Parts: sequence; C-alpha cells; structure tokens
Amino acid sequence: MKSFLQELAEKFVKGEPALEDLTFVFPNRRAVIYFRNHLSLLLTKPAFSPKLYTIEDLVAGFSNYRVPDRLELIHLLYKIYQKVSQGGKEAKPEAESFDNFYFWGDMLLRDFDELDKYMINVRQLFKDLSNQKELDASFDFLTPDQQEFLLQFWGKFDGSAALNRRRFLNVWSILPEVYETFRTELHAKGIAYEGMLHRAVADALTIEMLKEYKPHSVVFAGFNALTAAEETIINFLASHNLAEVHWDVDSYYVNDNQQEAGEFFRAYQRRTDLGKTFPADLPSNFLSKKKVQLIGASQHIGQTKALGQILRENKFDPKETLVVLPDEKLLLPVLHGISGSVDKLNVTMGFPLSNSPVFNLVEMLVDLQQYAREGFFNHRQALSVLAHPYIVSADPGHASRQRKEVLEENRVSIPQEFLQTGPILHGLIFRQITDLDIMGYLRAIIQEIGGIESLTPLDKEFVFHALTLINRLEEILGADGQDNNPDSIASALKGFLRLFKQLARNQRIPFTGEPLAGLQVMGVLETRNLDFKNVMILSMNEGSLPASGRKSSYIPHNIRLAYGLPTAQHQDSIYAYLFYRVLQRAENVFLFYNTEPDVLGQGEMSRFLQQIIHESGWDIEHKVLHNPVSPHKVLPIEIKKTEKVLQSMARLNEGTRTFKGISPSALNTYLECQLQFYLKHIARIYEPKEVEEYLDVRVVGILLHEVMEKFYQGIQEKKKSSLIQATDFIHAEAVVDKLIEEVFRKKYSIDNKSKMTFEGQGLVVKEIIRSFASRIIALDKEYAPFTIEGLERAEWLYYVKIAHAPGQAVLSGKIDRLDRKGDVVRVLDYKTGKKDSSEFKDIESLFDRNGKRNKAAFQTMIYAMLYKTNNPTTGVKLRPGLITRATLFDDQGSGLILDKIPVDDAHTIMGQFEEKLQLLLEEL
Repeated sequence: MKSFLQELAEKFVKGEPALEDLTFVFPNRRAVIYFRNHLSLLLTKPAFSPKLYTIEDLVAGFSNYRVPDRLELIHLLYKIYQKVSQGGKEAKPEAESFDNFYFWGDMLLRDFDELDKYMINVRQLFKDLSNQKELDASFDFLTPDQQEFLLQFWGKFDGSAALNRRRFLNVWSILPEVYETFRTELHAKGIAYEGMLHRAVADALTIEMLKEYKPHSVVFAGFNALTAAEETIINFLASHNLAEVHWDVDSYYVNDNQQEAGEFFRAYQRRTDLGKTFPADLPSNFLSKKKVQLIGASQHIGQTKALGQILRENKFDPKETLVVLPDEKLLLPVLHGISGSVDKLNVTMGFPLSNSPVFNLVEMLVDLQQYAREGFFNHRQALSVLAHPYIVSADPGHASRQRKEVLEENRVSIPQEFLQTGPILHGLIFRQITDLDIMGYLRAIIQEIGGIESLTPLDKEFVFHALTLINRLEEILGADGQDNNPDSIASALKGFLRLFKQLARNQRIPFTGEPLAGLQVMGVLETRNLDFKNVMILSMNEGSLPASGRKSSYIPHNIRLAYGLPTAQHQDSIYAYLFYRVLQRAENVFLFYNTEPDVLGQGEMSRFLQQIIHESGWDIEHKVLHNPVSPHKVLPIEIKKTEKVLQSMARLNEGTRTFKGISPSALNTYLECQLQFYLKHIARIYEPKEVEEYLDVRVVGILLHEVMEKFYQGIQEKKKSSLIQATDFIHAEAVVDKLIEEVFRKKYSIDNKSKMTFEGQGLVVKEIIRSFASRIIALDKEYAPFTIEGLERAEWLYYVKIAHAPGQAVLSGKIDRLDRKGDVVRVLDYKTGKKDSSEFKDIESLFDRNGKRNKAAFQTMIYAMLYKTNNPTTGVKLRPGLITRATLFDDQGSGLILDKIPVDDAHTIMGQFEEKLQLLLEEL
C-alpha cells in the first residue's frame, strides 16, 4: 500500500506547475524529509527541487520577527511582570526571584501563545477571567449563618477584600497590561514568540506579500487541528487560488460522528471555504486487511522484551518498521531490548538532559557548595562527587585512594586542601565559592570533563549540551544566575539549581542517525504524515495514549470552551487522529499495553484499544504474557561444615592482629543469628565502611568510653597511683570538656590547628557525653576512695576444652573498667543504649535463642569470668555491673540483678554460667 506522501509525490511529479514553482507546506520537518525522498525516487531525470517548508517556516518568511529561545522570552516576561506589578517601577530587591517565576512564567507564555494563535480578543478574555476570579474569591453569596460558621472556623474571616485577596485578584487584573506591554517590548526588539508571529502574519497578510507564488503553487499537506491563525493563512491563499489543501484522512473516522479522530475534519467539511478542499470520496484504507496483535505484558520491561522477541522472530525490513513510544521513559528500555535485533535504527525522540550523568553531577556540585563551611566540605557530598563516573574517569586510582582515606580516618568534614590534590579536575571542584559565580564554577568543571579521553561520544554529547545550557543561562541572567540580590550564597545556589532543573527537563539531546535508514523509533507527534508497513505502539494505557490531561494554564476550562481555545477534549481528538492515522495504511500492527495498573488503579488499557477491539471489525489476536507462578518450598539456609569452613572456624581462636580469641559480642551474634555469625566471623564478609556521624548510639558509646578511659588514666599518671579519691574530681568538668574535644578530633580526624566548633548534631552529642561523664564522675566521687585495677583490659584469655577438633576454644574481651574497694571487685561495662538493662531472669535465659535475652548481662558475665580465671584470689567478691542510662539517672545500682535480686558475688553463679558456655562453644 502506498503511503500518503508517496501518493502526494506521484500526483505532482509530472503535473503543472513545474516542481521548481511549487511550495509544499507540512506540519513537521520529518514529513519534509520523507517527501523529498519520495520525489527523488520518482524522478527519471534531473529537476530543481520544490520549496519544502514546515508551517513555521512559511509563516516566518512573511515577517521580519525573529523567534528567540524560550528562556530569553520568559526572562523578558519576568522583567515586564515585575515592572507592571509594581506600578511601572523597577523591580525591588525583595521581589520574586526568576527561579520562582520561571514555572508559572512558562505557563503564562504558553497561554499568550495560544491566545494569539487562536486570534482571541485578549482584553475581553482577561476581563471575563478577572470577573470570574473576583466571583470565586468573593463570599457575597454566603448566607449570614454560613459566614458566621466561617468566622468561627477561620477566626479573622470577615468577608471583606483582605490583603491576600487583593493580591490574588491583582494578578488577574494586571494580565492584560502584562500581555500588551510584553508584546510592545518584543516588537521594539524585533522578536516575537511563535503565536505573536502567527497572529501578526494572519492579520497583515496581503496579496502583495504573495506575489512570488503562482496559481495553485502552494500545497498544504497533512494538517489536522488548525489554529485560527493557520486557518486564516490557508484560507487567504486558497481564496486567491494560490494554494490547495490535501488532507491525510480516512473515511472510517471522518464519516463516523462518534469517532473523535475525525472531529476537526468534520468541522472543516462544514465550512464553505475549507469544505471545498475535501475530495468527494475519501480514502478508505483503515479497514483494509491487516494482521493485528494485541499484547499485554507486565510493566515497561515486559513490553520491551516482547517487542525485541517479535523483531527477532519476524525479520521485518527495518526501513518499513516503526516503533512508537507514547511514554518517553520507555526509550532506554526499548533501545536495550532491541539492541540485538536490528543493525540500524533512527531515534527521533530526544534524550532528556535531566536523565544524564552530567545533570546528576551538577546537582551534586551545587549540593557540595551548599554544605561547604570555611574551607571544609561535608563527607556525604564529597564522597558522592568522588564516586561519580566522570570524576572517577579523570584519575580512578586517586579518587579511590581519597575515598578510602576519608572512610578509614572517619572524616566528617574534609579540608579542601586534601581534596584538591591530584588531577586538575579535583582542584576545580573542591574549592569553596566565596562569591556568586556559580556559572563560572560549573563551566570550568564541565569543560575540563569534556577533555577526558576515556569519555564515550554519548557522554561528550551530554557534556556539550550541559555546557551550552549553562552558557545560555549566563548570557541571559548574568554570572550568578539571579536577577535579584540573594540573601546568601546558599539561597543563590538553591535558586540556580531550581531553575537549572526546570530547564534541563525540557532540554532534549538529539540522537545522531540517518532519518531514512533503519528501524524508526518515534514519539506520537513525530508520526504525522508518515506511513509504515509494520507498526508497533507501546504503552497503550490511559495516561500514556491519550496523554493525561493538558498542561497547566491560567485560563480555566469554561472560558477556554467559550472562546474556542484548546481543551482536554481537543488534545484527546488530536491523539485519537494520530493513533488511527498511523494504523490506516499499516499491514502488520502490534499494540502493547501494561497489564498492571498503578496502586491507585489508574493506567488501565487505553480507550483507543477498546475502540479498536469493539468497533474496527478486525480479527485481533490477543495475547497476555505472564510468568507462571510456581512457589518454591522455603528451605532453611544450611552451611555445611566442610574442611574449609572448619579451618576458618579454627582461626577464630587466633582472633585478629589486635584482638585474640572469640569476643563476647561474637558469641552474642552467634546466639542471635547463626547465619550472621558465619558471614561476619567465618566468611569475614563485612558491611561497607561508612563515615560514622554523631547521632549514633554506637558512636556515642565509643566516644564516652574514650573520655572515661582518658579521664582516669590522667588521674593515675598525675598521682603515679591507681588510688582514686574524692579530691581527684575537683576540676573534673573542665577536664571532661577538654577530653571530649580531644576524642572528637581523633574520631573525626580534625587537625589540632583547626578551630574546634560544635554545632548541630555535634553539639547534641557533646552534651550527651558530658551529661553521662558528669554523672559517672559524681557517683564515683560518692563511691571513693577506690582503686582502678584496669581500664579497657584486653589481654586476659579464657581457654575451654572441647571434645573435638580443634580441641579448645579461646575467649577474650575488652573490659571497660575494673575497680576495687575493700573485698569487692567491680567489673563494669559502659552501655549507652536505651534498651540496655541490668536485669535477667536466670542463667538459662542468657543463652536462650527463642526468648528475650539480655545481651549486655551475658557480655558482662564473660568479663567477670575472664577476671576470675586470670586472678584466682580468694575472699574477694566479684560484682559484675553495667553503667547504663537507668543506673546513672534513675538511682539504680550498677550491679547485675538476677530474678529481681542483686548479684552480690558472681562466684555463686559462675559455675552454672561456665557449664552453659562450654555447651555453647562445643556446639559452635
């Protein structure tokens, strides 16, 4: 079956006037490319080409206006709005910033564009709009009872035009002036937005402007939903016998009043002017014989996998095959899914800059600067930047070493001098911005990245477009990216990032390809006027095709309807036409839809599919792809004790370089989860190392341990004695403050030359540690005098004989504190966790995997056992205990409590504990 463009080319290739005298006008540029190709194939001898235009090209040729990019237009609109809203004065410094204005400025420009394209009486429309908004904001229609209810509900509601209401209404009241001032300013600069250009040409078109055209020399082809300006221009040319119109239609949807795809054509047929341009007999291609498959698959991936399989199985000619993507998020999955099925393909859809790695890097860099403080960068942002693929590609080894060093030294704040070492790129990135030159900062970095040899061509394309966007932003807005003076660098950075995100979402990176070669991958709008033998449309679900709703607008639906502006129904009719049109000449049709709607139940099969199924009369083969559900029996995870595992277990006795034997925490892990014990202590698979920040129970505990250890070590070194007396605590608070700063510097690798400041989480943690330490010291002062026998003792070992290889188990542990007073030796462990308790039911409960275990008591009992084994003295009471939140601040004793009775001497229960421990180690 011949395509629409081929039929058009055949009609004019040998007729009158000659090709070089003809001007063809199409809705889009892709139709121009295909039409030129059809002409070249039909010509048997050299000939001059006709003029081939899009409608925008034709209209622009009648005017001296230049259409700038959207950013320039919105920026100028921003200036005009600020001026009009402030009574003609220049914008005040506290006025709304451009990044806040951009979103709704874009919406306002879109409305202005539509108003001009549809040649609306703008002043009258805005008057009606303002009146409606005033009615919406008024409470005159409420009864006194309703007003009193609102008074009670809102408090200060009185139904009058309060300040906020006046501001709200003022926005609508100034829109006519904004519109007219904006157009006046654009005219003075010789520029225009597209709608303004179209309206100016439609209003001013004369026969004198068309003197270069011969009778019937202009051909408008393949149009559908004409704007009022387009219709005026086409009618003017046609009424002077200079133009003819060729419609790409089918009788199936034009002659059926129920078909929304033919809505606009039926309206044109009823008009005296355009009605003459339709042939008496419309083409009837839609109901021709077709092979149609309807394929339901799960999610995007399911559809793309099915598409790839169909392409592999059918061996279609790529030049005759079209893949339509209503949802742009399907592009990358489709490219991956068909990569092994086709040799060549052409993608007409641009790739969003906002989905590229360079956009992610810009976000990271702005975030990096936002959290920079006095030459230091926060570890979160710095590590993220160092892990970015572009930064890694500059010098993989250096980036890896820096990340490793930051993690090993636990640097929360990293000095820029450290990060600036290495390649030039690092020096450009890790410098704190002291002024508002965010544009220059980003441009220097992106330019340097563009010179990295290992970057792929696609990555270099991403970099080029990001650099182009930043240069354009700087050209329009200035170096800081702001028109108003921001309160701080932080607010400027936030504003820039907000604006950059909005622009990047609309920036498309084109794929390089041959338009007429290979498989064609297109969006819905790009398919206009193009026909293919094999058509595959994905994501045939509500919300994708037709697309959900329309873009935001200042003009509500009822006023749009009254003035003939596009509405949601207008958009649905356009998409319906595009859908039916792309199928009408196809022979093999594959329609894919997602079988799984979203959590709200939205996204069911498209209404267009339902229409095809129930109205077309086609013999449709319907397939629903699914993975059969075959539940597997859940089996326990078993790790057999092979020779290799046994050898690894034997190494448990050796411990590590700094710690010998099996630790109490390792035994706790074994009792809680044997698989976790295997992975951590036998297979030695560790969690990725991360920088430990302040508000973490374990980190607080580590810091408190170090502060208390250093505090008592300081007393012992000063006195040359382990005897602690009440007089030793006189200046304790000042010493504790100094020690807290010292352990913070060590923990977070803060140079002694740098000023130590506590803020945010650090300040909270400092106060927590100070309160714990102060309370411990206060209790110790009451308990004094006593003798410190050990701090952080880790050299004691406990050997247990077992009945099989390796013959024995070795235990050891780091005891936080040992002190002695009279015949009582206390074995104390610091615990900062909220759930840590000194109470336990019985010895069995400490080993019970199914019940509620007291892990802290279990650990402390092992410490007591280590002391007893390595200090076989008699006549001494061994009192294990925990220093916890409860024991410190609730006036509870620190000793363990067995079945609500304090453990006065652990010797009385140690035998039973050791028996249970031996059974546990033999099992292990």
